[in-house]
Parts: sequence; structure tokens; C-alpha cells
Amino acid sequence: MDNDEFVLLLNNCKNSIERFIYYKMPNKYDAEDILQEVLITGYKSFDKLKSKEKFKSWMLSIAANKCNDYYRNRLKVLEIPIDNIYYYEKSYSRAGITVKDAVDDTLENLRDQDKKILTMHYIKGMDQKSIASMLNIPVGTVKSRLYTARQNFKEIYPYPPDMKGECIMKNSSFPQIMPEITITKSNLEEFEIKCEQDIGWFIIPRLGEESSFATYDFDNYPTMKKSSETTVKVIGKAIIHGVECVEIEEQEVGIDGSTYGFTMFERLTDTHLQTIAAIYYSNGIKKISTFLDDDFLSFWGFGENNCGEELLQKRKGTIECNEKGELSKEHIDTHNSDIVGRYLVKIGNKEYDTIRQIYFNSHNELVENYINTEGKVVLFRRFNRFDWRYKKGYDQLWTDMFPYSDRIILNGDIYVHWYNCLPIYVI
Repeated sequence: MDNDEFVLLLNNCKNSIERFIYYKMPNKYDAEDILQEVLITGYKSFDKLKSKEKFKSWMLSIAANKCNDYYRNRLKVLEIPIDNIYYYEKSYSRAGITVKDAVDDTLENLRDQDKKILTMHYIKGMDQKSIASMLNIPVGTVKSRLYTARQNFKEIYPYPPDMKGECIMKNSSFPQIMPEITITKSNLEEFEIKCEQDIGWFIIPRLGEESSFATYDFDNYPTMKKSSETTVKVIGKAIIHGVECVEIEEQEVGIDGSTYGFTMFERLTDTHLQTIAAIYYSNGIKKISTFLDDDFLSFWGFGENNCGEELLQKRKGTIECNEKGELSKEHIDTHNSDIVGRYLVKIGNKEYDTIRQIYFNSHNELVENYINTEGKVVLFRRFNRFDWRYKKGYDQLWTDMFPYSDRIILNGDIYVHWYNCLPIYVI
């Protein structure tokens, strides 16, 4: 056996194997034991692998088997029938494409013949020949029925593409102009609070949860005007690479009625909130990114081995704040966050006692989140480093584009206030 070749191939995918096992195991100690078993088994069986190009998938299959063995042994101890676990997997493994509520409602209002043939063709993906065979009718009849069903669907579909966003914005609970906001530093000590929200999206990844928020941009300083509204909803359970989570649908509607959306998959542990996967569009192409992808941590993950965002929000002392309010951090990670100060936040006529969470990343983006005593984010403020994406989409420095907006100094660099997000529960 070529030891060097095994080590070389392993180094290229070890992070993915570790992430897979750490997600599957209930604790770090068992995960480390399983990882050692996987590496030993892979090393001993390496000669049996015929195609070295499949090394990563082969090692992941060994890891999956070891994890399954671990849980089988636990089930035997607990005297839980194995069949129950198989049933559970089958019941909650449907993730991916989802049918929008508006489409479901429209289908329900169609006559049975139209509903049946549209469901077979567009949702189940059956071709016309297969439909003809199943319904025992000619292919020509299938074509004519599909045409009629499509026309009937178009006539009653509740949200024409050019009107859906406008309808939502017209029926909005969010004001066009952002309420006046004041942020006053408190002399009281920071409190600790458990926050189960995905802080950037104001949503708890738990079945039945939903939320909405509005984004406000500078119109004529200091006035900030609503530019979009976003609804966020947990729509069901999912399993990604064997990890149980929930599917979260995000839909943003611009002031002009344009829409944009993507899907996240997240889960809560006893101590952390983890993002498992995301489905989004880039340059018109649908992309699916999961925690096993090498670049996942840069954009979606958080923490070592994507352990997630800590639920308990408290000062860790990793981000320092001097008397001038300037921030500093000695070692910059891909994602960085800490609690820095206690503040009284007033939004319109409502006041909130909050702690200020500072988050910034290696992409030169910074966010202030103000978390209240109930563990909810009441205000999200986005900042960019003065040269963020300069000459890569923006022709001016942010200090020139927004000469009057608030500044934050981080490690000597200027970060410029760009926009705010307000959740529905503060309006």
C-alpha cells in the first residue's frame, strides 16, 4: 500500500469528513472516536479502492456506516426497534424543491382533471407519453388537456409575476419612512441572554416559526426610506447529509415589486445555531451549498468546524472597545462576534434595554445587532469598510458615497453605515 498517496488524498478531504462526523455525532468525544475508526478503516482498506478519484465519497461512505453503527448500538441498548428509525428517515427526508402556497391554492381551485394533469406533468415531472400510459388515453389528448389546464391555471393564478411584489408592499405594516431611532450607551453592566434567532434573519429555526423585516436605506440623509420587505418562514423538516434540520424559506420584495428568494437549512443544538445548507441563485444559476463544501464556511457557516453561532450571548472579550468607541481584535477569523456594551435603543415610541453584538467577517462587512432582554434582535445595522468592493461593483469609496452616515473604527479602518433592518415586532 502507498502510504504517501493515502495521506495526500486524505489531506484534500479530511475537513469534509470531520464536518460530516461532527454533525452526525451527539458530542465531541464520540465524534473523535468515530473519526479515528473511520481513518483506521480507510487506511486498512485503501488497497481495495479501485478508483482513487472516488476517495472522498468512499471515505464519506465509511464515515456514514460508522455513524450508523454507533446509533444502531445505542438503539439496541435503548431497545428501540430499528424499523422505527427507518420510518423516521423516510418521513422527513424530503428536502429541496417546494411548491409555493399560491400555486397550491390555485391548483386546489381547479377542476380535478386540470389539477391532476398539471400535477403529473409539472410537479411529478412525468412526460406526456408516461401520462398517456397511466391515464390510458392518446398522447394527443394529453397535449390538449395540458394546454387547457395551463390556460385555466393562468386565469385564476392570484399573483401575476409583475404584480405580486406590488400587492405585498401595498398591504404592508411597515412604514415607508423609518421611525426615528436613538441609541444611548448605558452605564449598567452587560447582561447575558439566550438568543435562538438566526440573528441576520430574525427567525428561530423551529417548526411553526415565521417573521418579517424591512430594510431601510438612506434617501436624503438622515432620512431612511424603505427599500424592501422580507418574509422568513420555517416550512418543514429536512435531512441534509444525514443531519436533521429545518427548511427556511426567505422571500424579499423590492419597493419596485421585484422579488428575490433563497432557502436555508438550519438546526438548533443545546448550545449553538448551525446552518447546514443553502439554495440560492448566482448569475441566474441555482446553486446548492452544504456544510461538506470547502467554501461553505466563508459564506454560510460559523465557528470552528462550522460549530455554529453560540446561543448564549455574552461578552467573550475577543473584541475590545476603547474610550473613544473604537474597536479592535488581535486575530481576525473568517467570522468574528462579541458583545460590546449595553444600550438603550428607542425605535419610534418603543424603548428596549439591549446588549450590542458586533459581528464582522473577512469580507470587510460589519454588523451591529441590538439584542433585547427577551433574546430578540430589535435592530440590525450594516456597515462596510471604506473600500468594500471598490472597483468591483462600486466606483466610489463608501466614505465618499455616504459622507454623513455613522462610522465605526475597527483595527484603525473606517466602516461606513449603509442600511438598517427592522423586524415586524418593533413596529
